[in-house]
Amino acid sequence: MPVRPELPEILNRADFGGLAKREPKSVAKMASRGLLAEPTHQHQGKPIWEKSVAMDWFRALHDHAVVVPGNELAFAELRDHGIYMCPATSNHLSLARPRLLVMYTPGGGGRVFEVTAVETVKQELPGTRATTPETVEITRTRESEDRTTYPWTIFFLSEVGSVEMITPVIQQGRYVTIHDVRQAMESGKLLVPPLDNAFPVRQ
Repeated sequence: MPVRPELPEILNRADFGGLAKREPKSVAKMASRGLLAEPTHQHQGKPIWEKSVAMDWFRALHDHAVVVPGNELAFAELRDHGIYMCPATSNHLSLARPRLLVMYTPGGGGRVFEVTAVETVKQELPGTRATTPETVEITRTRESEDRTTYPWTIFFLSEVGSVEMITPVIQQGRYVTIHDVRQAMESGKLLVPPLDNAFPVRQ
């Protein structure tokens, strides 16, 4: 008797949103801009994903960049551990798997880093590599200082350059294109556009 192939597990927008801790419309919109896995199918005009494909997206770095606010604690963790920590309560950037990360510095400039790996703590979403006990310990140290606990996304960084001036002032994480960052490293100026302009919806 022939063995039936096992059907892949399917995620609709609500399922994917539940895993990512985002509104269903938000995950669909991000996917339409290339900031999450592209839907594998449509069902009644709505996007759906094979779960394995959706999860594999998080296991790789992708061709976009993020700009994040820097503060004293962020610079201390960068100095001590070579990381940037993002609570998964952060609007979108905890879902990012960017190749470049720009840390906004007091005075309006920025330091540019290649992202070498991403790990996640207390999340159902994977990073680009398995989470180490050392990373978990770093998050526990932060949580003891903040007196609260979060799920975390941790970006491991290698510094590659700088930008003299970033506008507007960065108070929360923003997506930008790799091209914009590389151009800014040459020109000295990075204008951070709204997400709608930086990553138009796929046609």
